[in-house]
Amino acid sequence: MVCQYKKSVDWKDLNERSFPSGERVSLAALYTEPVIIQKNKKGSFLNVSVEELFSKSNLCLYYPTIILQGNPGSGKSVIAQKILLDWASEKPYLEDFDLTFCLRYEEVKCISEEMNLIELLSWSCSLTSSQISRMVLNSVQRVLLIIDGLDEPDELRFICDEFCISSKFQRASPEVIVCSLLRQQILPRSVLLITTRTKFPHGMLLEGQQRFFRIVGFSEKEVEEYFHKFFQNEELFRKVYEFVRKNETLITACSIPVMCWIICMVLRERFCEGAHVTSGLETTTSIYVDFVSTLLEHHCQGLSQSVLTLLRSLGQLAERGMLEQQVLFDEKTVSETMSDPFLCKRKISQEMMFSFMHHSFQEFFTALYYVLLDEEESKRKVRELLRTVEKGWALSCWSDREANLEISKSKLLQPVILFVCGLCKKEWVSSFFEKHNMAVSVNVETQLKEWLNQCSQRYQNEHMLFILHCLYELHEKSFTGKVLEQLVSMDLSNVQLENAHRWMLRFCFQNCVNIGKLRLSITCDDLKILQSTPYRCEELIHQKASLKKRTKGFCQEIIISIKDEDVIFPLKNETIIVKSAAEVFLQDVLHSVSGLKKVHLQIDKFTGRWIPTVLSLVWTFPSLNELGWRKSVLLERDMKSFTEEDLKTMKKENIESKSDAELFTPECVQQDDEDKHKTTYRFVCPHVGQFRCSLTSLVFVMEGEGEVLYRVVSWDPRLFVGFDQKMTPAGPLYNIDCFNGSLSKLHLPHCEIFSEKNKDSLDVAHFTCGNVEIMKPLQVTETHVMIDIKGLSLYGLLKRLIFPPSPVAAQVLLFLRPIIARQRENVLDVHLLPLTVPLSEVKNQHWENTHIKTSSKCSLTPGSEYSLCCQPEGCTTEKFECDFGPNYHPTFEVFVNVETDEVRLSLLDKTEEKEVWVPRRILLTVINCLYLQITSGKDADPPAQKRLTECEFVKKTQR
Repeated sequence: MVCQYKKSVDWKDLNERSFPSGERVSLAALYTEPVIIQKNKKGSFLNVSVEELFSKSNLCLYYPTIILQGNPGSGKSVIAQKILLDWASEKPYLEDFDLTFCLRYEEVKCISEEMNLIELLSWSCSLTSSQISRMVLNSVQRVLLIIDGLDEPDELRFICDEFCISSKFQRASPEVIVCSLLRQQILPRSVLLITTRTKFPHGMLLEGQQRFFRIVGFSEKEVEEYFHKFFQNEELFRKVYEFVRKNETLITACSIPVMCWIICMVLRERFCEGAHVTSGLETTTSIYVDFVSTLLEHHCQGLSQSVLTLLRSLGQLAERGMLEQQVLFDEKTVSETMSDPFLCKRKISQEMMFSFMHHSFQEFFTALYYVLLDEEESKRKVRELLRTVEKGWALSCWSDREANLEISKSKLLQPVILFVCGLCKKEWVSSFFEKHNMAVSVNVETQLKEWLNQCSQRYQNEHMLFILHCLYELHEKSFTGKVLEQLVSMDLSNVQLENAHRWMLRFCFQNCVNIGKLRLSITCDDLKILQSTPYRCEELIHQKASLKKRTKGFCQEIIISIKDEDVIFPLKNETIIVKSAAEVFLQDVLHSVSGLKKVHLQIDKFTGRWIPTVLSLVWTFPSLNELGWRKSVLLERDMKSFTEEDLKTMKKENIESKSDAELFTPECVQQDDEDKHKTTYRFVCPHVGQFRCSLTSLVFVMEGEGEVLYRVVSWDPRLFVGFDQKMTPAGPLYNIDCFNGSLSKLHLPHCEIFSEKNKDSLDVAHFTCGNVEIMKPLQVTETHVMIDIKGLSLYGLLKRLIFPPSPVAAQVLLFLRPIIARQRENVLDVHLLPLTVPLSEVKNQHWENTHIKTSSKCSLTPGSEYSLCCQPEGCTTEKFECDFGPNYHPTFEVFVNVETDEVRLSLLDKTEEKEVWVPRRILLTVINCLYLQITSGKDADPPAQKRLTECEFVKKTQR
């Protein structure tokens, strides 16, 4: 019976649509293995083959669950089918498995009735339930279960937490059966191989050991191999491959297997008929448009309906599937005219089902449908699309089931936005639209550009890569430059960049002139692709740059700072195992920096081993005329060569580093008998220099030794009456006194987020003897306002209210009130305050409460309303007042049952309905411990919070 099952396993489902013309080509003949990587214990990546996924030397006695993750179109499903076919073909690497089954999760979700595991396996293959039951019972060795396309594990997490079955004959919904397999509640000796788009957090859903692998896609070698198999004519293969290899965009796109297939399809038609091969294939959308155009031209002749009607019908079907998260459609849904050539037939159980030839085409036709609608309807659909995606972003840190459904929908619809952006690029799609008498709504393009402009300012890290993708698909240089004009820093270090990302980044950064700080996780070769990007950056942080292929050295982290043709490399000697490794890296990185004049090496020790490296660097770049170590100049030249003797005779004084502002923590002294919680800060200056207070961020420029006393005092609004311009405080008011008169300059911290409109809006108020003097700053940086000290007393920042309120850097501070006896609720005070309000001031004023540490930074607009959302309690709304003290009242009060272990807090802008402070997990374990002690009558209190009696509580509140 097992032999009969093996004979029934073939590639027929995938063979049917290998070519839209209907010709059958064995997928086994076309199969090209993509690059698969695994991260080892040292943090580097190893290439593995499909056979090595099941390597006994790695697995020891037990087979763990194998998770194979890859982006859409990377070949996950093809590999799943390849493993099933290899088992049926009795390949040695799968000899430990008596049986192998493949469950496509997209098909599993279509089943509405309850069944048992045996029936589910029967539903996915050609065998009956009784046949499978006998095979499973008779299997001596393990069963391999492949679950293909488990792309949204969050959907199952809530099911796994509540429902599971323990018998393979117990009936349940297919989702519950899959959960039970993941939890090893049924068939515990089976081995799971899961393919997914999503990164599975370790331990999520799954029991037992797990091994994680990632499909990267095709390297250039695999692209050539695939082209050779696709084009069986040697002459045609050479002609087409050479054309693609010389086109940087196409060869990069071919790294994604499904894109490689599409490009092969398009170019085969073009080259075979001698047609002009277009050079407009720059973006993903342009490639898909060309593919659809080719199919319409060669395989859609004699249609009973117009092309526009066909495309709208396909788009309507695609949109319905996207919104309902459905990829399979029954015969009733699909009309006969729609089935060829864009849809594939698939017999599931006894019913004929249809799907798009790849899920990416469902995304493309959804986008095409939106832009082909009339003006108003198109605008409405795109507005709903953008709103749905951004809603998912806002809920991305929430964990309840409803939020996860919104997050899942958001992720699913993001590629649709990319295609809509690409369809607005008139230069590349105009011929396709004109040929079939179609047009893209102008409103859609305007709508997208407004949304991208807003998002680029709100999401400068987490979703920035997607925003850059959208700009790349639009491919409008002037608009890209405008959107990224205010972008001064970006952190993409947590993103594993692939080939397509690099070309997208190159386009965007070539049009982003103001980028100052950029964090990327890339290799040395990638910097050649990015070309001029490092030259534009003041700081480029390049992480985990492996040199293993060329030397034995391995650099864990390399920071490259480039500004005004200066380059700085902080490297640690211990990370350079072979001295030539540094030389290779330096030259590779600097390859794209033209006109290099200054190089500063930041290394721990400048020893003789660095001399050959530095000499090679200097000789390679003749424009270099200054060499430094750390922050000082080692050698200078006027267009003449350095020699080894020059390096050996360096003087010690040339390598002494200059000091920046020194950080100090002041002494806190009590000087106010009436209120013992009013603090005066004391700083004793030891020498000349700049000194920054760790509590208030004030910077004192001192000309010598001295003692500085300073404290926060109240603003008196009556002092501003009569001024020509309306002014408001823009920071705390400080009373500053210095003995010995050694304080010469003062840097006051500010919380403004500058734009073109408000960059000159700050002044300094100097209060003396009841009068106020408005001082113009010497300089205003991103963090401080600098002034000369004319006389000591009161200093504070003022902001001129010329323009409407703009966002400021702010903080969210959390404090727990003490619990009194028999209290059933914890009270959590939430303060919304400007970032320049010292935490020490707030803590001193609310000394009886417990401060909860959490990441607190955000940006808020004074006068705007914000909703604090608390799970499980609900939401409340208050206005943000830019309050600089000295009284810091809570903005929100959250009442939580003492039995609740944790809450999740987030902050949303009520006006724009955008999240400004992402959800935080707040643990209340200490409070619950306190509650148990109170109810049990124990005397011991947790150290984090004091338990008050009712009498003590009344006395405290009456003070």
